Amino acid sequence: MEENNTDSYFSFNLANGMFSVPIAFVQEVFEYKTITVVPNSMPYLKGVMNVRGGVVPIADLRCLFSFKADDDLNGTSIIVLEIPQKTGKSLQLGIIADSVDVVSTLNFIPAESTNYGIPEDKKNFIQSVARRGDDFILVLDVPAIMSFIETDVSRTETVNIEDLK
Repeated sequence: MEENNTDSYFSFNLANGMFSVPIAFVQEVFEYKTITVVPNSMPYLKGVMNVRGGVVPIADLRCLFSFKADDDLNGTSIIVLEIPQKTGKSLQLGIIADSVDVVSTLNFIPAESTNYGIPEDKKNFIQSVARRGDDFILVLDVPAIMSFIETDVSRTETVNIEDLK
């Protein structure tokens, strides 16, 4: 049984899969621009870019999900997300998309299987499964992804500091 939803979701492609995030998180979308690489960062963190005077980290979820990703980012899009925090502030994160799709409502479906090509240790990044026509769409849990990135970066910084002692 499909569950109709009145909230809007922004859909995009990563590798051969269709993904979506609640439109409330989407601040803006634009074609790929040059990213400033940050040395010694996580492989899925491609760098940072200036967006309206602010420095925004750019993540390649294709790498995070272990999808095959081309290093040539020309022709891709950057989706800038604004993620509210418990502190009342918001954090920004840019994600790379192979292509962007549409804003629409989604029909959520029960997911008896979570085997949609996502590594087992990353399945908590999927909030739900939806269907639009014949397409399955994985709805991302944006706060869970942001929390993972923050923890991963903090752990790496801690490890690097410990290595220097």
